[in-house]
Amino acid sequence: MGFFKFSNPVSWFDRLYLHLFYWRRMRHYDLPENQVGRRSRKNQELRFEALCGIGNLNGKSILDIGSGLGCFDAYLKARGWEGQYTGFDILKLMVKKASQRFPGVRFEKRDILEKPLSEKWDYTFISGVMNHKVRDNWAWIEKLVKKAFSLAKLGVAFNLLVDATPWKDSDLFYADPKLLEEKAKQWSKGNYKMVRGYLAEDMTVYMYH
Repeated sequence: MGFFKFSNPVSWFDRLYLHLFYWRRMRHYDLPENQVGRRSRKNQELRFEALCGIGNLNGKSILDIGSGLGCFDAYLKARGWEGQYTGFDILKLMVKKASQRFPGVRFEKRDILEKPLSEKWDYTFISGVMNHKVRDNWAWIEKLVKKAFSLAKLGVAFNLLVDATPWKDSDLFYADPKLLEEKAKQWSKGNYKMVRGYLAEDMTVYMYH
């Protein structure tokens, strides 16, 4: 399997840690937003709102990379969104529970960096996935964002934690906004936007084709 290669920025240990992290949270917490690592529903929805600012999503097809328990799909539909939603997650326990919560919605266990895809969506989203520390965070972010961008017809939106936040968790990765902007500019060939202000510890990036 590809993730055993040393060149991969996400190690086998990283994947094991992610599985145990979410398995513990799903056993300990009752609310889905807490089970996927968010402090509150409001905290989660402020991030979703920022992601949705990428464009008019109504009628568009959406790929949610790291879809967890399907909270983004639920958020969109609660606000009247109509379109085609697909959720991918590398963790079987997430896919199983999301499918139970929302029967009929397309959830798949899939790592987009490991399995080639010919399918494309109007917009792709990555929320909270890249906040975990792995072997090489910036290499992982670059690979994941570029792949997500290649699967989008119109654009990709993703978020990351900000390194200047007054509180920090030793298990999480915090990005330098200036460095991220330099990279986003390069990856999008200058067609991007940085969004701040909705949460002190978070930032969102839009990249457009």
